[in-house]
Amino acid sequence: VRGSLLGLALLFASSARAQVHQTDAAQTPLPQPVGTSETSLVSQSWGWTSTSVSYDDPMGNLAPTPIVYGQYYSPPAFPQFVDGDAITLAGLFKWRREQLDSTKNASTPSGAFGPGCGFTVEPVLRGGNCPMALGWYNVTDPATPPDPSLIYPLVPGDYTGASALNCVDETGTYPMTDGFCPLAWDNLSPRNLSIKRWVPHAFPSGDLRTLSMYTGGDIGFALIGVAGAGCSATKYSVYAHNQKNSSGTPWVTVLVYHSTVDANGFYLAFEDLPMSAADWKVTGTASAGAADGDFNDDVFIVSGVNCAGGNQPCDTKLQGACSLGNTDCGGATCRPLHQATTETCDNVDNDCNGLVDDGAGLCTDSSKPICFQGSCVGDCRTGGFPCPAGFSCETSSGACVDAQCSGVVCTGGQVCRAGGCVAACANVACPAGQRCELGRCIDPCAGVSCASDRVCENGVCLVDCKCRTCPAGLTCGTSGHCGDAACTNVVCPGTAVCMGGVCVDGSGGAAGSSASGGTSSTSGGTTSSGGSLVSSGGASSTSGGAVGSSDGGANPSGGANASGGANASGGAGVTGGKLIPPKASCGCRVGATDRDAHLAWLVLVSGLALGVRRRREQALSA
Repeated sequence: VRGSLLGLALLFASSARAQVHQTDAAQTPLPQPVGTSETSLVSQSWGWTSTSVSYDDPMGNLAPTPIVYGQYYSPPAFPQFVDGDAITLAGLFKWRREQLDSTKNASTPSGAFGPGCGFTVEPVLRGGNCPMALGWYNVTDPATPPDPSLIYPLVPGDYTGASALNCVDETGTYPMTDGFCPLAWDNLSPRNLSIKRWVPHAFPSGDLRTLSMYTGGDIGFALIGVAGAGCSATKYSVYAHNQKNSSGTPWVTVLVYHSTVDANGFYLAFEDLPMSAADWKVTGTASAGAADGDFNDDVFIVSGVNCAGGNQPCDTKLQGACSLGNTDCGGATCRPLHQATTETCDNVDNDCNGLVDDGAGLCTDSSKPICFQGSCVGDCRTGGFPCPAGFSCETSSGACVDAQCSGVVCTGGQVCRAGGCVAACANVACPAGQRCELGRCIDPCAGVSCASDRVCENGVCLVDCKCRTCPAGLTCGTSGHCGDAACTNVVCPGTAVCMGGVCVDGSGGAAGSSASGGTSSTSGGTTSSGGSLVSSGGASSTSGGAVGSSDGGANPSGGANASGGANASGGAGVTGGKLIPPKASCGCRVGATDRDAHLAWLVLVSGLALGVRRRREQALSA
């Protein structure tokens, strides 16, 4: 079964970085824009607009001056709110600080997940009023949906009630019973910031391995149809299990987004209405209205699950900091851990042009005008900085350069060694847990802090390896990391690292080892084969070799915190009664504001109508 699911994942992986299309003759692009009647309802009737004014602050005190919503929700404290953000997938991702594009990053993979030791499901957006529960099921047949009796509800259809999210109207007094809760933005009422319109709530699965319903293997998720209601059709995360069109091809009923904040987190965005074989917009139920394709009807984030082929190290085919990536589900798409930013003097190729610390103006202090190994130093010609051994002072620039690489300019992706330009990672083998970047073996997890139930591998925080399957050739260690099987019980002295069961020092020689039953000193990952070991940064030279080994440079004291909120799901935490947008963590890509913390590892080693459902297109006239 798992092999079949992987095949499905590979079949649909091509959509992960290109827009998903509905399987109708028109190939309708998905998701579709949210309709104006829906945005007007949320913005104008309920106040989620940038011009709304609150006279109370979030603590319930009378504000000295009226608080304008769009001004309050603005950088640097918050992402910038614009009208529409409270009801769209784009606004949801913005608020949760995800580096996701609701169009480009939508996917329709197999939709089956490894549950590991358990997971949580949090409702994060309901753009309608259809009380559909979310459940999980064992994926025993990749092409056939399960019997309804074998779908086990986890999130109840009435989750907006007092026992869970406690959704209330804008006075904060009466329960909100007409849907549209939660919304995609903050939970504070725009017209009175002291009122919480809902309370975030995650539903835990418990350890599935202890449940008799769980048969082992992968699971899928189902948005369970309500019999006799407009939303009578069950929707499945496993693409092949959904209603089919007249050609026998399943309709797209859910879009999946792999979180960039939580490596083991996935957003499931559902369309909740039935789709007839002839037309996905025709439900066959007059009272239900028509499907609109905006995929904001019911959106959940599932945290703590794994997908076949996902979260494995890969080469993005980009350069510098952008070269390091991890795979999405299916393994066919490699997404960068980092995006290109402005080059700074930090021994990192920030702009991803293949050259480290290149360009003028990196150092603005006139007494330290030279960028050397990630630090601004003085002019060696005036004695402002003594060149270390192996480097000489270049009289034309005042920079210390590799004596053999003086005047040598290498193209992007190359480095100067012994006076010649070579491919940076050619013939470089790195220990398990380290990866080659511009000729250096670096540890992507250096400076990264994970939640207590996560471990860092390949620069991202993952669930403990006992709750997932390690890649081929690696084994689960007592530390929770997948590592080189031969190094499981090898403890290396000092800064030596284990490769193939042998401790190796920076020069590639044997360094001695002890088999004391401990765990490997490496942090897990994959091992490159062949070539020579480079553990402290190989020589890298640009424009005269001003950049050398990674022994020097800035060494920040902290890294990214990947706690992902109170439930460790990558979701928002609640602080002081206020819903706080989650910080970008070690999950993957991060925005510019979190750049310094997340790149710390590079520096460290380089140095529904009213009734059962309000159908949204009828909302204004209802």
